[in-house]
Amino acid sequence: MIPIKTESEVRRLQALASEMTTNGYEFGTAWVRKHGWKVVPVEDGNHFAPQEITTLVPALQQACYGECFAVATEPLGDLPACYRVSITEEDLRNFNAECGLFRYILMDGARSWAVSCNEFYNLFAAGPTLLEAMLGRTIESARQEYLSFAMQLSKHPDEPLLRIARHYAEL
Repeated sequence: MIPIKTESEVRRLQALASEMTTNGYEFGTAWVRKHGWKVVPVEDGNHFAPQEITTLVPALQQACYGECFAVATEPLGDLPACYRVSITEEDLRNFNAECGLFRYILMDGARSWAVSCNEFYNLFAAGPTLLEAMLGRTIESARQEYLSFAMQLSKHPDEPLLRIARHYAEL
């Protein structure tokens, strides 16, 4: 994991991430539809659980991705706003250790997939075939798993965790 220090490169990556999102970390409906993506919320654990890493890395490597960018979606002061991250278990564990408390989007340079990480949930996004490989299960089963998690924590149907589950299931 290598910090990106060139200001112009940081601004370029931030602009790319910003085009995909609303409020900094949720994927915009128009972007998702235009690119044929599906989005699945997943329970967050600073950011990737060990089993997610062991599923995500081979899925992305199989799809010929060797690296990605981690772009902060919140101000971090003196901390790096962007990193170049190798698609390896070691680099994703390092990402968790360095950035687990902060909001980031991981994406490839062409934005053919992305994972938006925040303190409440991660949003895995890509075309359906790649997304299922990244999740290690069907989109529907991953959505059901997240919905069960959200229902356990929510007291009202309009709480954010349930709202996110419904919103992305409709796209």
